[in-house]
Amino acid sequence: MKQMIALLSAAAALSGCSDSSSSYDDGYARASASPYENSFRASEDREPFDEDAAREAAERDLASEGYDYSYGCTDDCSGHEAGWQWRAENGYSTYGNSESFAEGGYAFDEALESRVEEMRDDYEAGLDPDY
Repeated sequence: MKQMIALLSAAAALSGCSDSSSSYDDGYARASASPYENSFRASEDREPFDEDAAREAAERDLASEGYDYSYGCTDDCSGHEAGWQWRAENGYSTYGNSESFAEGGYAFDEALESRVEEMRDDYEAGLDPDY
């Protein structure tokens, strides 16, 4: 009986052998060269996302764009525009003399955060930073 078990074990072990040209090592080499791994390796070599640089670039861009109408306005948008420009030039929002002035500053802050988040998402998707 022991001989029969040994014979069957040997036969089972030998049945997995073949003389084809591919081998386990060939498969490993092909798998390690996958596009996913290559992109992962490339992302390990990248500098981390620079939020300060992204914020500075976004502030420069937004300062030249002007109020984005995210809070709306009546016929005269000068209060919102003034608040937007104040925030762009001074680096912080303030209530000012009117609600529309404050809304202009808040709109700038919200647009800034949105722009930085968009830059971070692009960076995490593998795109080069634009700052």
